[in-house]
Amino acid sequence: MKDLLCVGNVNIDTIMGVESFPVVNGESKIEGLEIRYGGSAFNVSVNSSILGLSCGIIAAVGNDSDGIIGTLKNYNVDYSNLILQNSPSGRMFIINKGNDRMFLFYKGANDKFEKNMINYQFFKEYRFVHISPTKIEIAEHAINIAKENGNIVSFDPGEQLCYSHSDNVLKMVKNVDFLFVNRHELSALVGSKDLEEGGEYLKKRRVKNVIVKADKNGVYYFGKNYIHEKAFPVKVIDPTGAGDTFSSAFINNYIKTSDIRSSLRYANAAASFCVQSYGAILKVKKEEIENLYRSRLDG
Repeated sequence: MKDLLCVGNVNIDTIMGVESFPVVNGESKIEGLEIRYGGSAFNVSVNSSILGLSCGIIAAVGNDSDGIIGTLKNYNVDYSNLILQNSPSGRMFIINKGNDRMFLFYKGANDKFEKNMINYQFFKEYRFVHISPTKIEIAEHAINIAKENGNIVSFDPGEQLCYSHSDNVLKMVKNVDFLFVNRHELSALVGSKDLEEGGEYLKKRRVKNVIVKADKNGVYYFGKNYIHEKAFPVKVIDPTGAGDTFSSAFINNYIKTSDIRSSLRYANAAASFCVQSYGAILKVKKEEIENLYRSRLDG
């Protein structure tokens, strides 16, 4: 059996670094510019493959997707269930100013992804299913298929679903094994800016394992117990994709160990490498992540 199936959006990303965010009728100088492939499902599947898992992906891509497919192929991700659309792929425009970001999103082929396009037989080949940001009906359908199939299921709803479909998301998360959110998404779901209050609220709503990614403050876990795993102190160059890297590394370690605390720590170590360079795809060897992870165990 293969390890991980990712379901969700795939985009072509344009990342811009600026000294100041643009204002209406104003202009802002772009200090750095890069175009690359992304989207949460893409990032998680590629990074998980880099870390040693056998991975597949289900997503909709457009008539400009040769580079997307080529990259997935290069990283040994099974792309046989990509859904090709006669339209442009999704586009994400990311504006970075230090740790702060702005996003502009063009849905493209992602918006043409319909639940009847999902091959449910593909789920039977995998142990773990990760649902990334996507349309609410796709997420719900994928979660239902995965639970019927007996997969371990994780869900990263993303900001758009948490803000626009919070009631639906709250109903869906009872059926997943792991919920990944950041502090803003948590606040949108539960109506409280208090992180611990929000985590406990979801726990009381029968969400099995809640993982709140809190950037420089590390990660908070609410489940059978409470865990706060501190971040590794590093200089942040580009935070884009750090959350996806975290999810990839957590799933990787959890599949191997079934241990939540060590998986949180390992994921923090991987994410700390991600933010030290541009791009969402890991550029370090697994051994470097292992060494950083073990340095805290030894300490």
